[in-house]
Amino acid sequence: MTEFADVAPTEGTIAQSYEYIFDIAKKPTGSTEPTWINVPDITALNPQFPAQLQAITTYAHKGQERQSKIGSGFSLGFNILKIRDNTGEFQAEWLLLKEAADGIGGDNELLFRYYDALGASDAYQGTALVQRDGRPETGAQGPGWDAFTMTGAGDVKPIANPTAS
Repeated sequence: MTEFADVAPTEGTIAQSYEYIFDIAKKPTGSTEPTWINVPDITALNPQFPAQLQAITTYAHKGQERQSKIGSGFSLGFNILKIRDNTGEFQAEWLLLKEAADGIGGDNELLFRYYDALGASDAYQGTALVQRDGRPETGAQGPGWDAFTMTGAGDVKPIANPTAS
């Protein structure tokens, strides 16, 4: 048993909410490796893994509910700042997200990965359907944010962090 007098704050450096790297890629054809594009101008990156539960209650549970986790769903919401380049077009990563959001079937899917920017073990990769959400900023003088949600299309799995040494 831990005594109250022995409880102390954890030593180390506090992780910051902006210390994530987020990359997207078109699904490659054949055995080609994906060409990852970094998405740097984001905020509110919010991955969620809701549990997929199955009821397994039997008479032996004597009226108490019993469930088992059989998988996880996945969604990832974020905002991206739209930035025009010197030709007047928006950045490549925004265009890739918009193109996927406008697509149907397989054209609506992108590969994605996100990972701790400093190399810790919080890193995931998968395929997702892309949805363009309502604009988070619609004021007369607000910056041009766009919002997207990516919903898992199959397994979203932990990966080795690409920045880990």
